[in-house]
Parts: sequence; structure tokens; C-alpha cells
Amino acid sequence: MKLLGKDLNKEILYIAEIGVNHEGNIQRCFKLIKEAKESGADVVKFQCFTPENYVSKDLKKYKTIKKYFFDQKKFDEIIKYCKKIKVKYLFTPVSHDWISYIKKNSNTIKIASGDLNFDFLINQITKKKFNIILSTGASNLKEIQNTFKIIKSKYGRQVFKKLVIMHCVSRYPVPDEEANLLSIVYLKDKLNLTIGYSNHVIGINACLASICMGAKVIEFHFTDNKKRKFRDHQLSLDKSDVIKMIKIGNNYNKLIGRYEKKINKKVLLEKKTLSKGIIANGNLNKGHKIKINDLNFARPAKYFHANEIKKILNRKIKKNIKLGNLINKSILK
Repeated sequence: MKLLGKDLNKEILYIAEIGVNHEGNIQRCFKLIKEAKESGADVVKFQCFTPENYVSKDLKKYKTIKKYFFDQKKFDEIIKYCKKIKVKYLFTPVSHDWISYIKKNSNTIKIASGDLNFDFLINQITKKKFNIILSTGASNLKEIQNTFKIIKSKYGRQVFKKLVIMHCVSRYPVPDEEANLLSIVYLKDKLNLTIGYSNHVIGINACLASICMGAKVIEFHFTDNKKRKFRDHQLSLDKSDVIKMIKIGNNYNKLIGRYEKKINKKVLLEKKTLSKGIIANGNLNKGHKIKINDLNFARPAKYFHANEIKKILNRKIKKNIKLGNLINKSILK
């Protein structure tokens, strides 16, 4: 599967979730984009919304959300800046009225964990034929399968080239013991889709471990200052974290290899050298008929493998063999 410039069969896609860590400040947003790009992130991601369609007005959170709101003109500026510094961008519509705007600017969309069961949103997105990154932080397997069926009904077999399922745990932050990264393997086996990981665990270890579990898309909250008051900053990675994570993560991806068990071609050339062959257990004279006690085992399996002992028993020797020497096919009658 290819997504946002990466071949996910071979590479890891790293998404820096800026979200609303800009806190409504466009200059801070530009700074976060620049630092994410410098850290090696492939994509920067944002939450776009209309406050009234995101959180009900009678909640305290509404005031914060409204303060962090960017309108379309602001996002036009953000997109222009991303293009200028050559970093890809991605949006999560946490209110459904932004889907058309996103489609004008991107063929890929991220669906938040809380909207996995929001069928109206899912159907609107599938009508636009987006590539979809679907987060699962608040859903069980049955719910994920139900949403997958909706998407597959619109995409057919193309769903396997257009949908990534993200393992996630919707807590902020997630304690280590609740990260449950084996869910990555579980979802891969159950759905046969490309699986990624959206991180809420503090630090880089969960992201790195998820790569070892087979995650091909790594999403992480990104900040320029973990000490800022807003909650998401504290569980975010900063520039130095991401530089380190990507360097180690790409190395882990090389180490992991493929889901198979075949002999490496170079190892295959050495297989006879590594395997036990058959040697003389004493000095054997010409004309001697070989018995079981005449034989022992040592590397390499140049002429006979240790398992081929029946091919040697009861055969006569054409010339003398010294103790410890390999039994050669050419000296047997």
C-alpha cells in the first residue's frame, strides 16, 4: 500500500499530530510545522472543526475549543506554508462540516477514534473516495469490523489499498501497562489490512515497540514545549524525541524483515559448512565394511549429511580413512 508518498510495504510513515497544540496561534503553528519537518516527520496533521459542531456549548470545553479554532482562511495559510517548506499535511475533521474543504486539499483523511461509530461521517467520507486512516482508540473488534464493512461496501477490493487501521487507546496519557501493543498483531490477523499505531503513551518506547509489532504508520502528538499547560503538550514528542525515534524506528523496520521463514541466500551457501557431516570414528582400512560404530559426526556436511548415515552403512572402503576425516563418496564401493 502506498500512502502520502511512502510505500508501506517497505517503509514507515511518520505523522506528527500537531492537532490543536498551536492553541489558536498561527505563528506557533508555523513553528510546530517547521520543527516537525526538521525532525524528519513525513506528515503534519491538524484537527479542523466548527466549534458548535464539535462540542456542545454547555460544556466548559467549548470555550477552550473556540479559542483554538482556525477557520478556512487560516488553514489556507497553513497549507501554503506546508507546501513552501515541502512537508505533507493531513486533517482530521472532528466536525463533519469540514469534509468538503479537506477533499479540495487532500486525498487522504484521518478519522478520530471517537467518530469510528459515526456512520453519517463515515458515509460522507467514503462518497469522496478518500484514502482513510481510521483510529480505533474507543472501539472493540465488532465495532471496527462494522465500520470496515461500511467502507468496504463502497470501496470493494480497493479498500485494502485505501484504508489503514490505527491501534490506539483513548486515554491522555496512556499508562504503559494499558498500551496493549499486541492489538496491532491481532488487528492485522483479523482484518488483513495495513495497521498503524496512534500514540498517547509518554515517550518514544511505545512507538518503537509498535514498529516491531508490524505498525506501518506511526502517529504521535508533537509539541515545541512539553511544559505548556494544555494537556496534549505533556504527552507529545518534541523535535529531539522524533529525531531519535525515526532513526531507531527505521533501523527496527530493517531488522524486522518479512512475515515468513525462509533461508537467506547467503546463509544457504553456508548451510553445508554449518551442518554436521559424517567422519571416521577410527582408522579404517581399505576393504573394511562400515558399521555404525565406525562413524561419528562433525562439520561440515561436505559429502554426507549426518542424517544420511544409512547411505554409508555396510559399504566397503576403496582406500584407508584416518580417524576424524570426512567420509568421502568417492572412496565408497
